[in-house]
Amino acid sequence: MRLTPSWLRSSSGGDTDERSGDSETTSGFTLVYSPESDFSTTDTDETRAREFIPESDTALVAVLDEMNTPVTVDEVTDELTEPARLPIETWATVHERLHQDRLPALDAAGAIEFDETQGVIERSMARTNENRLRSSAVLVAISLGLLCVVIALISVSVLIS
Repeated sequence: MRLTPSWLRSSSGGDTDERSGDSETTSGFTLVYSPESDFSTTDTDETRAREFIPESDTALVAVLDEMNTPVTVDEVTDELTEPARLPIETWATVHERLHQDRLPALDAAGAIEFDETQGVIERSMARTNENRLRSSAVLVAISLGLLCVVIALISVSVLIS
């Protein structure tokens, strides 16, 4: 898991001056942190983060449907916050809200499959296909209804003439 915005990338061959703090490599992921920084969110970060997270679950699922799943929470956060280049604290607040609140709720509702430990979201094809089948069934029902109306109108016009 990246846990940083896509526009804020660390370079593996870059200057050591670019990185503040210590770095630690775990499971192939490099974590860069600065012990003196305070990552607590402020009211401004919370307010600003709300601007980027869709209010309805349907809108959030629509964003996920547009992405090629599986995706990480980082990628979803990037998608929601682009093209704005947010301060890292605001980006982290959006990420945290998605990871701790919204995505687990969507997983519990059965709209997505969310692995909290890996931070990976998957939109199962079965659910997507189920929605398509439901849409197709509605379309067929509407078509049959219109066909019946047309037949009834033709029958009435033949009887009148």
